[in-house]
Amino acid sequence: MLKRYFRKSNCSEHIATDLAQDTIQKVAEGLCQGRFERDKGRLRDWIGGIARNVLYNHRRKGRPMTGADGLRTGFWESREDPAAADEVLAADERFDAIWVRARLSALIRLASKTFELRDLRCYFLVEIRKLPIKVVAQRTGLSETAVYQKRRKVAAWLLAIGPRFISRWEQ
Repeated sequence: MLKRYFRKSNCSEHIATDLAQDTIQKVAEGLCQGRFERDKGRLRDWIGGIARNVLYNHRRKGRPMTGADGLRTGFWESREDPAAADEVLAADERFDAIWVRARLSALIRLASKTFELRDLRCYFLVEIRKLPIKVVAQRTGLSETAVYQKRRKVAAWLLAIGPRFISRWEQ
């Protein structure tokens, strides 16, 4: 199934085989390290995410791979005209922007389960919109001390959960 997925993604036979093997290796490593958590989703979705990351990393690096026969494969794929390379870079930048937005959306959904809307609003207005605490206090109907405390509470949570969340998301 993995090989078929990579073939449908316009990879040559040899590259599809190599990427499928890389995916299986990463899945085995992840299972041994306990990265898969059954309560967070299905195994096939987790494996699919790993396969997408393997394909994305292969395309991003743009390096030719060696096939099973020992010959360099990916030679013709790397001989693109410059205009096509610009299009690929633009697509990579769009993908990166979508990836960041998806990661932030997931983090915001998690935060909305943890905090009240007022807490998140205080954080957003002070940290993102850069409004003074006094203005935020007037807008939310809270005291300046309460705004500061709510902002600090969300900021501390983000600092604590952020690195773990991002590392899991990237895997």
